[in-house]
Amino acid sequence: MELLSHLLTYNFISAAMIIGIVIMLIENRKESPRGSEHISVIVVMLTIIVVNTELKEWFLMRVYDATMDYRGTTAMWFMYIRSTAEHILFPMIAYTLLLLIAPIKKKYITFLPELILIIAEAVNLFGPKYIFHYDKHLDFHDDLLFLLPYFVGMLYLLLLLRYSIIFLKEKQMSKGVAVVFIVFLTILECYLEAAYIVVDLMDEIVALDVIIYYFYLVAIYQSETKVKLRTSELELERSRRLIALSQIQPHFMYNSLTSIIYLCDKDSEKTKSALIDFSKYLRKNVDSLSRQGLVSIKEELEHTRVYLSLEKLRFDEDLNVEFDIKDDMFMLPVLTLQPMVENAVKHGINGSESGCGTVRVVTEENEQFHQITITDDGAGFDTDEIENLDASHVGIINVRKRLSDECGGKLIINSVPDKGTECIILIPKEKNNENSGN
Repeated sequence: MELLSHLLTYNFISAAMIIGIVIMLIENRKESPRGSEHISVIVVMLTIIVVNTELKEWFLMRVYDATMDYRGTTAMWFMYIRSTAEHILFPMIAYTLLLLIAPIKKKYITFLPELILIIAEAVNLFGPKYIFHYDKHLDFHDDLLFLLPYFVGMLYLLLLLRYSIIFLKEKQMSKGVAVVFIVFLTILECYLEAAYIVVDLMDEIVALDVIIYYFYLVAIYQSETKVKLRTSELELERSRRLIALSQIQPHFMYNSLTSIIYLCDKDSEKTKSALIDFSKYLRKNVDSLSRQGLVSIKEELEHTRVYLSLEKLRFDEDLNVEFDIKDDMFMLPVLTLQPMVENAVKHGINGSESGCGTVRVVTEENEQFHQITITDDGAGFDTDEIENLDASHVGIINVRKRLSDECGGKLIINSVPDKGTECIILIPKEKNNENSGN
């Protein structure tokens, strides 16, 4: 507790900044913006440095005896180890930041200065003292290569500055300015400490550098997410339009109009009813171009019935239709059911050898899903070829994507050649309740 109290008293700003960075990393853990791993590594190294500095200050204030000869003691080893760690970690932080910011291909070459420093510091720790040493009273003294850690750190800062200029030339203004500011703060701190204007603020400056760049990364991530979301929305809208337009197919229109013309001289009332259905069919498809969100299953069933009534004009007794509606209280994407029924008629029934058959539509529910099952006893096909089906197979991939994107639903297709096809649409209840309440 005494050590913690000392840390909060003398290194409060450093500790607060580190805690702040950790909170931001935890807050964004699900989104995980690019570079979060690098920031996490830097936070760990910065924490080691702050604790390292705090242990030194605590030792000097509470344990240190200026009259004692510390040669060969644990305290002497502690001071050497902490100084060595500090010399290694500050340039390592700059190197890690460089890896995060710059598009470096040969990372091992860039690491060479840090590797040389690590080796030199290790030799200095266990062998001849040519970087720094402590005397018997634990006073710190510079030796011949005392500038080596500063040169390595400055090299990485200069590389950061070089890349920031490249960013600015490439008109990556925000990234270039962020890097320039980081380099400026760090170099200014080095100068102020060398001139004895300020003392021991490097921890705070490095933490501030990390916060600045992490905020930049989060801002970029949010901007990219908005762009992706907008792109996804545009693709979804395009998907809606394509599926709607694909439903207004020339061959179906020609066949329907031909059947209606044929009815004109035979049954005026039936002709009138057919024209009303044809008008409803066209309006539904055109309206779907501007529809947002989900629609009720009742609306989809009504549109499907209108479609089937038009197909019955052509197929007459060759097309048998059955509905078994046990669940009609859920929502689904617009134009989900009718395209599957159209596939059953066009490719199942019409594609069979006899040219006749039954299409059955069943709705039911279980604990997890609202389920729609469309079956036909027509031609069937090999389900392994679904991804390679041509454009005449209306909207299987489109419907599957819209189900997934708009309500977390699934489209399952089971089929056996010459036996028939079963299409199962599953709408999650939990997701459907959320959408229904909006």
